[in-house]
Amino acid sequence: MIPDRLLNFLPWALATLMIAAMVHLVSVLLMPALAPKDAYARLASYAKAVGINEGVVALPPITPGAEILPFEDASFVEAACIYDLSKRPYHVTASADGEDFFGLSFHASGGRIYHAITDRSAIKGKFDIILGNARQMEALENASDGAAPLQEVRITAPTSRGFVLLRVLAKRGSDQARLREQLKSVKCENFDLPKD
Repeated sequence: MIPDRLLNFLPWALATLMIAAMVHLVSVLLMPALAPKDAYARLASYAKAVGINEGVVALPPITPGAEILPFEDASFVEAACIYDLSKRPYHVTASADGEDFFGLSFHASGGRIYHAITDRSAIKGKFDIILGNARQMEALENASDGAAPLQEVRITAPTSRGFVLLRVLAKRGSDQARLREQLKSVKCENFDLPKD
C-alpha cells in the first residue's frame, strides 16, 4: 500500500516535471532565433574581415574547429553572396558545367532555407535568378508584363536580408582549385528596377 504522504507528493513531482519539460522545449525552439552569432552574422563578419562588401565571398577551405558555417563538408568548395533587399532586388547568375554537383541554397537572415536549386535545374547550363521582396517582384512583373524570360527564375524572399550559399562538390582534392575559380565567376549583385 502507498503511504498518503507519497500520494500528496506525487502531483507536485508531476507538475515540476511538466514545467521542466516545457521550459526545455521552449528554450530549444527559441535558441536559433536568439543566438547572437547565427550563420548570417558569421558570414557578414567574415565578409567584412576579408574586405568584400558586395558579390561572391569565397569561404576558406574547411578545417576542423574553424568552420564559418555549421555542418560544412570538406568535400565541397563553398562561397556565399550576402544580400540586402531593402532598396533593390538581387540578381544571381552562374554557370554549371553539368559534370560537378552545383547547388545554390537561399537562406533568410536567421539561417532558415527557403529555396534551393541544383545544377540539374540549370537551363542550358546557366542559372539566372532574380531575388526580391513581394513589392519588388510585383514591380518587376508589371514592368515586364508578367512574362519572365524563359531562363529566369524569380524568387520572393521572406526577409529583406539573407545569403545565398553556393556549393560545388569536389570529387577529388585536385579539383578544388578549379572549382574555386568556377565560384569566382558567379555574379551576385543588386540591380535597379526598370522605370515605368
